[in-house]
Amino acid sequence: MSSIEIRVGNEPTTTIINRFTVKPDDQDELVRIEVDGMSRIASRMPGFVRGSIHRSLDGTSVVNYVHWADGDAWRRAHELGAQDPEYRQHMEAVRRIATAEPRSYEVVAIVDGDAT
Repeated sequence: MSSIEIRVGNEPTTTIINRFTVKPDDQDELVRIEVDGMSRIASRMPGFVRGSIHRSLDGTSVVNYVHWADGDAWRRAHELGAQDPEYRQHMEAVRRIATAEPRSYEVVAIVDGDAT
């Protein structure tokens, strides 16, 4: 398993955070679709480092948090996905039940707690 250290200025790693809005009755299905897609499709693309899926406690959103080796790797994966029938089928399933808001982010601060 690949891992990265999250820190300020952790270039060239690119982080894509995608927030999906979903009806509470569809949240579990969206989580299943996203875990499946990340495991079968994204994880095999060049430059994929690690991803995680999060669901809101109120049932109205799902977030995927994905690290790519760099911005070029993410762009190439996005371009390859657009040509891949399996990826297109995955996205059609997502769009049937959710709306997506993907954004690229950089880490600008980290604050550690004193949890003991």
